[in-house]
This record gives sequence, C-alpha cells and structure tokens, in this order.
Amino acid sequence: MAANANANNLENLWAQCEKPFQDLFTQLKSGLTNDRYMKIYTQVYNYCSSQNDGVLKEFYPKILSLLNGKATEIIEGGTHLSEDELLLFFRNKWNDWKFSTRVLKSWLEPVNKIHQSDNSNKSTNIGNSQNPPQSKILQDGLTAWKQAAFDKMHNRLTGSLLRIVKNDREDRDSSNLQVLSDTLECYVQLGSDKNKLDVYQANFETKFLQETEAFYKVESLDHVAKNGIPAYMRHIAKRVEEERSRVLKFMPISTLDKLDPLLNKTLIIDYKEEFANKFLDLLLENKEDELAMMYNLLLRVDHLETLRIKLQEFIKSEGLKEIEKDLKEAQEKPQVLVKILLEVYNRFNKLIKTAFNNDPKFLSAMDQSFSVVINSNPASYDQKKKESNIPVVLAKFCDQILKKGPYHISDEAELENKLSEAVCLFKYLPDKDIFMLNYQKFLSKRLVEDLSASEDAEASMINKLKTHQGFDYCTKLTRMINDMRLCKDINSNFQNYLNEANLTLPYTFNFYVLTGGSWSLTNKTSSTPFKPPTEMLPSLTYFEKFYKNSYKGRVLNFLYDFSRAEVDSRQVRGKIYKLSTTAYQMAILLMLNTTDKVTRFQVLDTIGLDEMNVRLPLLSLIKSGIIDTDVADHKEWNNETTFSINTKFTSKKMKVNCNIPVQIGDTKTSEGQQTVSNTEIEKERYFKLQAAIVRIMKSKKVMNHNELVVETTNQMTKWFSPKIPTIKKAIEYLIEQEYIRRTSDDNQSQRKYEYIA
Repeated sequence: MAANANANNLENLWAQCEKPFQDLFTQLKSGLTNDRYMKIYTQVYNYCSSQNDGVLKEFYPKILSLLNGKATEIIEGGTHLSEDELLLFFRNKWNDWKFSTRVLKSWLEPVNKIHQSDNSNKSTNIGNSQNPPQSKILQDGLTAWKQAAFDKMHNRLTGSLLRIVKNDREDRDSSNLQVLSDTLECYVQLGSDKNKLDVYQANFETKFLQETEAFYKVESLDHVAKNGIPAYMRHIAKRVEEERSRVLKFMPISTLDKLDPLLNKTLIIDYKEEFANKFLDLLLENKEDELAMMYNLLLRVDHLETLRIKLQEFIKSEGLKEIEKDLKEAQEKPQVLVKILLEVYNRFNKLIKTAFNNDPKFLSAMDQSFSVVINSNPASYDQKKKESNIPVVLAKFCDQILKKGPYHISDEAELENKLSEAVCLFKYLPDKDIFMLNYQKFLSKRLVEDLSASEDAEASMINKLKTHQGFDYCTKLTRMINDMRLCKDINSNFQNYLNEANLTLPYTFNFYVLTGGSWSLTNKTSSTPFKPPTEMLPSLTYFEKFYKNSYKGRVLNFLYDFSRAEVDSRQVRGKIYKLSTTAYQMAILLMLNTTDKVTRFQVLDTIGLDEMNVRLPLLSLIKSGIIDTDVADHKEWNNETTFSINTKFTSKKMKVNCNIPVQIGDTKTSEGQQTVSNTEIEKERYFKLQAAIVRIMKSKKVMNHNELVVETTNQMTKWFSPKIPTIKKAIEYLIEQEYIRRTSDDNQSQRKYEYIA
C-alpha cells in the first residue's frame, strides 16, 4: 500500500508540474505568475518532505528527461539556418536556456537540498568536504544543452565567431561583438569542473590565436612594404591596443596571456632588424614621437640592446661633430666649448626623457658616450700629453659666469640653471681634483678682489658640488666663504679699535684675514721681500697690533701679491681718474708723487722686489697708458731706464684698471693670474693618497698589500684615478714616517701592513 501511495503522489505531482515545467522552456515570454510559481513550489516542497528517498530516484529522473528533451526540441529550430542566422539563434536560445534553468532551479530548491545533503554525507564519509556541492539542476541543465546543442553546432558557431573578429579587424562590421561575448560565455559555462576553460580553449581560443597569427603575418608584410617603418609602428601600436581591448571586453582574460606573445613575435620581433635600421634615421631627424613609439614597442619584447648601442655611438659622433664646427673658438674660449657641450647634453638628456622614458640603460649609454665627448674632444684633449684640460675649462666657465664682467648672468633663475648644467658636466670629469684646485684658485681671486657678482650664487654652486661629491670635497670652499663673512666683523671691530684709540687713517683700509690651509694664495718667490710704502705702514702696524691683542697665538702673513688699491690720479688737469692697481703698482705710482721720473734702480731699491717681480707691474702701467718709459723694449731695460707719469693720459672711463694682461715672451699674463701647475696637482694628490692610506689602516689595523691598494683606489676615485706606482710610493713614505709598518710575517707574495697607533 505504501508503494502505491508513493506512486500516486508522484503521478499527481508530475501531472501538476509537467506542463508548467515545459512552458518554462517553450513559453518563456508568456511570463510566470507569482501564484502559479508558489503553487508548484509548495507541491514540490510537500512531496520532498514526505518522500525523501524517492525524490532523487523517481521524481528527478523525470526532470532530467524533460531537460534533455527540451534542449533537443529547442535546438532543432536552428538546424537549417545560415551561419550568421544560426549564431544569433544559438545566442538567443542560450540566454533563454540560462534563465529557464535558473527558474527551474528555484522551483526545485527542495530537490536540490536533498541532493546536496546526500552528497554532503558521502563527502563526510570519505573525509572530503572542502568544496560545497554545485546545484544539480543547473549542472544537468548545462550538460543537456552541451549534448543537444553545442556538441552538434560548435564547428559552425566557432566559424561564425571568428568571422565576427575578422570583420571587426577589417572595420567592416562591429555590430555582432555582443553576440561574440554572449556565445563565448556559453563556451566557458560548458567547461568541466576541473578546468572551466577547456571547452572554450579547445573549440575557440586555439583557432582564434591561429587565425590572428595568420592575419597579421600577411597584413604586416603588406603594410611595411607600402608605408615604411614609421607608419607601420603607428599602425601596430593601434592594432595591439585594439586586440587587447577586444579580448578584455569579450573574451576570458586568460587569452591575453597567449595573445600578447603572439602579437609581439608576429608584429615586433619579426621586424626588429627593420626597426634598428630605421633608428638612426629617426635620431638624425629628431623624430621624438616615432622614437618613443619604437622604444615602447621593443620594450614589450625586451629587444632594446641594439637601440642602446646605436644611441651611444650616435651621441658620441654628434657631440664631436658639433665641437668640430666651431673648433677654433672652442679651443680659445671656455664659454664656447661649454655652451656646445651643454647643448649636446641637454639635447640628448631631453630625448632620453621624452622618447625613452628615462630608461636607466639608455641613461647609462648617454653617460658613457658623453664622457668621451667631454673628455676626449679635439678642443680640450692634448694628444701629446694624452690628457684633457676640460676640468680647467669648466672651472674657467664657472669663474666667468660667477664674477663681475661681460659673461656674468644677471638673471638669477638663468644663472642658477647654468650652474646646475655646469655640475651636470662636472660629473663626467675623471679628474675632479684638477677642477677643484682651479675652482678654488678662481674663487680666491673673486673673493679677495671683490669680483664675485653674488654671494648667494657662490654659496649655491658650492652646495651643488657638495650634493654631488660630498661634504669633504667642498670643505675648503665652505671655509673660504665663512672667512669672508668673518672678515666683515673683523674690519668692523678694527674700526672700533681705531675710534677708541683716537687713531685715524687718511684712507679707507680693509683687511681680509684668511685661514692659511683653506686658500690657494701664496706670494711669488722673490730674492728680496716687498717693502710697503710709508703711506701703508700705519695701517699695517695698527691692524697687526689689534689682531694680536684680539686673537692670541695667531700669526699674520701679509699677501701683497693679492692686495689691491684704488689710487686717485690727477695727472691731467681738471680730471681725477680712479686707478685700480695692485699693491706693487700703487707703490710705484706713489714714488712719482714727489718726482717727475724714477729709474729702474730706484724702483727696485724702494719697493724691494727683484727685477723679475717688478717688470710685470711696470709693463701693465705702461700698457694702460698711466706711465711712460724712455726705453720701449723691456728686454733692453737697465738700472738707468727711467719711468715717468704720462701727462697726456686720457680715458673715457673714470675708473681705469691698471692690472691688464701683457705679453712676455710667448705667454700672456697679468699680476695675480691663477694657474695650477702639474707640480701642484701631483703634490696635492700625493697628500690625499697618504691621508687615505692612514685612514684605511687606522680603521682596519692590518691589511695585505693588494687589499690596501684596492681600498685606496676606491676612496680616491671621487677625486682622481690614482696610479699603482704612486700608491706604492705613498705606502713606502708612510712606513718611513712610522705611520704603518710591515708585519713580522711579511713576505713578497703576501705583503701585509699594520697601523702604528
């Protein structure tokens, strides 16, 4: 009786449900009332509640049969359609099928719960409950659709989908792209639990990639032949973006991982030689947009090395070519050579920034090539000496723009920019110590002779060098600036001292008190010392007394070579000229205050300097027209040669510079001219090597010879590249001076040194 009751219940239930279930798939557009939905749901729920065991064995097979039957029935309507009609038909029916199976799943939720409960018990028994069971109704609905519709039509469907992609590529028709998306969604939904994309990959993705490769092989060959590389690059940049966009919008994103390498090879790698051959032409034409496009394309495939090498050679050749154009001027004028170098630097620095995205490897290529341009160019490199004077040239350029004169830049922003550019060139100097020695001497001259145009600009340049090279590189420069600031206080205190002592001077007198180790200032060697004129003596005496009282234990050494004076000249009636002179020139002119003419012997005897050191100030005074001589050729001067005031002197300027360059032999020179000899350079380097070795040994205590040489070289590279023999010489000297010594186990093959505390 129980079996008959169950059968009657099932038959009654199916009699009530079969028609609504069928209508769900065939009369979907008619809609479903809420009352009807709830009535069916209640009947299913009641049956499942009372007949738990029979639901999956008896009731659900009827549902499965209905799904298979309806899928077959629905798809038969598209059997005789054309390819495009079939695709649209399939898409629409698939969307309807998805909706219908979801509604059916909701109706049969009690059945699904029984199924899940049954599976859960089985999973617990085998110890695996990690993944929750899927809806059986939805899964069986997909299976029914795959067997009845997809398996029979997928070849025709895929062909239609590929035609949609091709039409879109050829700009013929983009209206069916949503059909493409919906249909491919079906391909994905029909995948297995292990790999949801297996149906999509096997039936569409593989063929899509094959057709993509074939399409672009033909198109790229044709486009390059007809339009050339620049137009081709623009074309493929657009194509790549289109292909990626299409995949991202209408296909699973995993396809992109396979599409990108395919496009890279077909469109870019296969044409990398053509790109490289066109690269130099684009550089010559300065086509930044095309260069950027080429860079970005080859960056995708990591094929930039050829471009980098070509760019490196191009920068070098272009830089040297630019210097050759104005070689004579560049050799004679620092500002011309530096201007050319800066133009080349800025040109390619901008190019790398805009076209190559500041790529570190391209910046390195520029550094290598520009280092050759700046250090081995024909305007600054001496082939005989095998060395470049570019450190001196750059120091002179900085001196020109920082001091008062025709080359000074008054606009603060422009001056700041030029100083920054000078530091950009500075970083390419291998011998930065030579630059510093010259810069230090030029700075000394600017500060002592009040030639510096801006204290802020001087400090700014020092800070830029400090930022690039470190604090210790600019220690002396910083002390020089500080000394000049302290001098203002010293002179103010000196004036207070004079006032308190009721002492007065007939002229204005300023002293610069400079730290001996920081300034590159020394008097010229003379067999006899300079004798200051009597007019100067009170000032010197008063200041020396003031300074010794104020600063105990310090020694003053007067540097007359660098002393400057302004002398009022009344040699022409009615006019007073202010003569800017050196201390030696002032002493000579003061002699002519009391007499019309003086002999060379009198000058030598009164001033106290030897003939070599007196000749230059006399020649400068003669050349400026302030004095005359009875012997025009200085080579024929003797002790009886006379010098007198030029009473006919005239000048358009009321302030006359008497310290002007004069020609002596093959050298054009002037008093106080700043030059750094090779002897000074070698001496300074030798001291630095010794200091570095002592620092290293003090830190390490014991080191073998090779390690010490390597460490010393590393520390010195920021200044210069030391030679091994010079390092050895410095080590031997420090051993002699007992700073270090050889260890007791020292041997020729493994020499060791230890620091002596």
